[in-house]
Amino acid sequence: MSKVPLTPMLVQYLTALCCLRCNPDAVDITIGEMVEDEAAESTRDVDVTVTIKDSDSVTDAFMAYEVKHERSALDVAKVEALCLKLNDMPSITHRVIVSTSGFSPTAQKKAARHGVELYQLKEWTRPLQEQFPLLEMTGTVSERFPRQKWLLTWNDYRFALVSSAAQGPFAVESKGQALDQHGKPHGKYSSFEDFWNELLLRSTEVLYCLEPADTVLRTFPLTPSDAPGEPPAAGPQWPHTHTLDVSADGVYFTNSDTFCRIDTVTINGFLRWERSRTPPAYVIERLSDGQAFAGALVSPGERPGQMIAFVFSPTSRDIGIEFVQLSEAHQNAIRQLKLEYKAGSVWT
Repeated sequence: MSKVPLTPMLVQYLTALCCLRCNPDAVDITIGEMVEDEAAESTRDVDVTVTIKDSDSVTDAFMAYEVKHERSALDVAKVEALCLKLNDMPSITHRVIVSTSGFSPTAQKKAARHGVELYQLKEWTRPLQEQFPLLEMTGTVSERFPRQKWLLTWNDYRFALVSSAAQGPFAVESKGQALDQHGKPHGKYSSFEDFWNELLLRSTEVLYCLEPADTVLRTFPLTPSDAPGEPPAAGPQWPHTHTLDVSADGVYFTNSDTFCRIDTVTINGFLRWERSRTPPAYVIERLSDGQAFAGALVSPGERPGQMIAFVFSPTSRDIGIEFVQLSEAHQNAIRQLKLEYKAGSVWT
């Protein structure tokens, strides 16, 4: 799973979406739930919890999922620590560990001893009829759900800056420190290069659906190719200019001992469409028997904490379509974030 282009928080969120799709009757699905730890006599964070109640409003199941996104297989020490943590929470009725990198043989034995189920988030390659028979499809998910992703990009560009407070001509170094109105390091952009990258992305988010970008994409379709080592396909480029009002960003620089705000930025250069690699497909399988818990087609966004996910359940023909943008506060740790079930697309 070293190729997974997802952050730990997005993996955690994706696991929660899979729980949501597989438990449409759940009354509560929370990412970062605080659960009572009997031994510690305090509450502790659990990555994903699922609460299911019967018709009499009595809790029938309180499932806990610990999600780990690491480079190497989880060893016995890490799994033992997670097992002890979950087992000290008596309110939990079902305990699960999900890993993107698998588990060592001794870790698997330790989990079995403690009654904790193990699941792995892995590349989805098995035929659909083996794990998702209700879809009534043969072949792999890549064959039956072909996906392509196009990106509008700036090339050979330069920036023209306007600051009403500047005294005469000025220049800003890309590696220089972006400042706030008090002359301190900017809270969001550590350098002007970070700010320029944000503006390039912000610009293409506006221009991709406008002319002439839309006509160019339809007139010059990009040839699909995912051959190893082969660069993504790119279409013809065209000259363009785009001016952005950036005064609300509050980015300042020094000019003649004065702090000057950048008011507008004009990007001059060439635009073109590029085809990126095919977005990944994942499946969560139970380690003991390879049974699928859920599958997902994922398209990570260009911004941190962003993705689109199509989520499949082996017990339903419904396909959940989810658009995710984590807030800055949730990109490093998610706490008390509840998900709600929404009906997805139905294949008939």
